[in-house]
Amino acid sequence: MREQPGIFAPPRHPVLSLAVRAEDSAAAREQTQFEILVRHIFYRFLHNELLTSDDDETKRVMQISCAIAVPGLLVALFLFPAYHAFPPYPMPRPFWGQVGDHYFYVMYAFVVMGAATVFEWDLLFPDLVDVFVLSVQPIANRHVFFARVLALAIFLGLVLFGTSILGILFLPLVAELSNFLCHLLAHSTAVFACGMFSAATFLALQGILLNIVGENIFRRITPLLQGASIMLLLAILLLHPTISKSLEPLLTSGAPAVRLFPPFWFLGIYERILMGPSAPAVFHEFASIGCYALLVMLACAVLTYPLAYRRRVRQLIEGGTVVDRRGHTASPFQHILQATILRHPAQRAIFHFISQTILRAQRQRVMLAMYGGLGIALTLSDTLAFRVGEGHVRPVLLASGVRSAIPIMVFWTVAGLRSILTSPIDRRGAWLFRVIIGRPNAGHLAGTRIWVSLWATIIGLTTAIVLHALSPESLRSHLITLNQLLIAVSVSFLLADLFLFSARSVPFTEFRKSSITDLPLVIVRYVVLFPLFVAILVHNETWIEASSRHLFKALVLIVAAHLLLLKTHVRSLLQSTLDTPPDESDEFPQRLGLRDT
Repeated sequence: MREQPGIFAPPRHPVLSLAVRAEDSAAAREQTQFEILVRHIFYRFLHNELLTSDDDETKRVMQISCAIAVPGLLVALFLFPAYHAFPPYPMPRPFWGQVGDHYFYVMYAFVVMGAATVFEWDLLFPDLVDVFVLSVQPIANRHVFFARVLALAIFLGLVLFGTSILGILFLPLVAELSNFLCHLLAHSTAVFACGMFSAATFLALQGILLNIVGENIFRRITPLLQGASIMLLLAILLLHPTISKSLEPLLTSGAPAVRLFPPFWFLGIYERILMGPSAPAVFHEFASIGCYALLVMLACAVLTYPLAYRRRVRQLIEGGTVVDRRGHTASPFQHILQATILRHPAQRAIFHFISQTILRAQRQRVMLAMYGGLGIALTLSDTLAFRVGEGHVRPVLLASGVRSAIPIMVFWTVAGLRSILTSPIDRRGAWLFRVIIGRPNAGHLAGTRIWVSLWATIIGLTTAIVLHALSPESLRSHLITLNQLLIAVSVSFLLADLFLFSARSVPFTEFRKSSITDLPLVIVRYVVLFPLFVAILVHNETWIEASSRHLFKALVLIVAAHLLLLKTHVRSLLQSTLDTPPDESDEFPQRLGLRDT
């Protein structure tokens, strides 16, 4: 009798042919050594020190991906009424308006790809972990090299594709030109070429410097290079409205400086493909420069990368020279600080701890460069205008921008330093501060406030001196100059008091987990309070400059506000010491993160 399968009967497996089994075994084959290497290196590009935080890393990567991809779609949708003569546009988009739209997408690809390459600065070449972990494995050196090259190419290709794909699809659809396919080809070619040029430029820059100056000097100038690169990219991005308004006179001026701006080269490629021989002659010239520049930069990156890779690995294995600083004495500037405002040992310790730590981690360096670049870019966009003549382009300073430059620079300096100091580097060592000093008191936190106030004052005074040298004669009177210096010093101290009012921990050790509830506060702080703060200061500057009596009244008011904030902050700290300390996720030093077995 045939047995019927029941509930408890074992499952029956069909008999498979040899061909099917061979296909299944091929599909289920193990990954090769090279594939594992590529996946490992690519994983490090996405999960590095810059993105590591208390939040989920995958969620952070998705947020960044959406943030850089969505602007291409939003700009295309915003331009829909302009291309279809909807109100408030009485007629379709004029020619130079369309050129300005194309310039945005080319410029945006240049900025994003440059920023992505700079963010991965420390991973473009092997580091100590790669050398001392992978070198002892039975892996051929050429496999490690080609795996890094392939992972880097995949990463940059995905960034470029994700940044550009929405703009490539939607702008030609929004424009609805008769030659849709030609517009699609022109947009994709120009955007991809500009992004490749930007990434190749920063990759070649690092390769050339490693070959010329070596690992030791390169490691010292890396923070400066990263900061300058991000500042330049942010300035290009935020100067887009100013450049777009003057695009026609800039491109037709024939000025040599215009030919040195890379996004214009690839804008020429865009218009040359889109319009063909009927494009203006200036775009033919820029298209030729862009093609040659792309080929040259790709060649530089391809030729210098292997040489720099080999030299980097050799110097990491051999080790660099160590500079002995034990015999060095403190600088005269440090002696002055310790004799005046850093008399308390706790303040002195926190002050020097910040100075020696802030540039050690990549995240802190990049954040510092981002805030500094944002302040410089906003200052330039509010201060700078272009006066175009026959064969030359001359930048001019606006009087309203000169008055707002110092508040803008100081605000973003203090805001950036506040964010950097509250960003933890490695909280596994935070227990040491709790053992030595317990809960930080007003004396410890004063060192942080002094450090932030001092650097904000230096930035503000530097801005005031530079603007005084470049401003027109109408803005160089003694009262105006004293007013600018007073604004630089007073705003630095008052903003440091306000931004650090809620600080309750030693810098770089604070446990802070961001959430969606923080977004309204960020919007209010940077979108509402920042413009209001700058507008109030600019409005009152003319009153302060009216007479020396007004200047003295403003000084007394600022000193009183500073002392009041300090007194209120001390009272707040005394009250917080009576409260129960907040719970923290890590253990106190007895266990040091170890687990019982």
